[in-house]
Amino acid sequence: MGSVHEYHMPPPWLGSTHELVIGPDGDNLWVSQQLEDRVLRVSTTGRVVSTIDFPENSGPHGIDKDQRGHVWVTEEFTNALVELDATGKRLARYPLPYPGAGPHGLRIGCDGHTVWWTGKENGTVGSFDPRTHTWTVHRLAADSQPIYLARGPRCAMFFTELTGNRIGRIDADGRLREYDIPTPDSRPIAVAAGRRGHMWFTEEAGAAYAELDPDNGRITEHRTDVPGAKLAGLAFDCFGNLWVQYNQPGLIDRVSPDLTTSRYTLPTTAPVGHRIISGPDGSMWFSELAADNVGSITTGCPPPPRRLEPAV
Repeated sequence: MGSVHEYHMPPPWLGSTHELVIGPDGDNLWVSQQLEDRVLRVSTTGRVVSTIDFPENSGPHGIDKDQRGHVWVTEEFTNALVELDATGKRLARYPLPYPGAGPHGLRIGCDGHTVWWTGKENGTVGSFDPRTHTWTVHRLAADSQPIYLARGPRCAMFFTELTGNRIGRIDADGRLREYDIPTPDSRPIAVAAGRRGHMWFTEEAGAAYAELDPDNGRITEHRTDVPGAKLAGLAFDCFGNLWVQYNQPGLIDRVSPDLTTSRYTLPTTAPVGHRIISGPDGSMWFSELAADNVGSITTGCPPPPRRLEPAV
């Protein structure tokens, strides 16, 4: 079993530690704190290397890095995308040309440049090409609340619809598809590419993690045995193990390819788990929204290559 570590982030503690990404230097994590209006750079020892302040009430949330080593962040409350250099210096701000979108999730496309975002407030998923300043938008049901994004097979972008109860997909040619989840009102949260070319996702209210076969649209759900569980983030490690994070209680499961589960109990009992990723040291790193913690679990994986994740 791996070692569990938690690190309390600096004040103010507003219960808003959200998204994580490996920074451009390959050594540190970049962590968004939405209500604190800042992004933190955090080392693998849990030390805050620097603080990147955002304007008051801008709501930085989604975060990813592009092929050039620039970091992109959504300003959810001001309806904009922000481009930072590798040190955190603000290079540009791009207001969305779609009022009231509330850009929440953010992911760089498989080309290494295009910035994808979810419009949580108005049911849109869009992209922005900073080379041409071209915007593209795909409209969903207005109340679908798309929130999270992941690159998938053949350069498709997949996303979760929190209240729409669907997994969405936009192919490289712009074709939009949506897959209904068997469990009603399951509230899908995170999505990630994984085993056998399938997309895996969590269900906050369905108490399950599930896999989608993109070739035939079939969804297979795997229930947790934890009463009253709410699931949050998920990610894969270098061994193909799926790590499933609980919003509540304070648990993280490691699910092997044969679906055998090992469970980790966190020191913080009510952290409101939010996101989990494979970090710069090969450990699984996670955010605890309500506790304003960042944590890690050792895996035995080596540090990943210092480049954008390849298209799958």
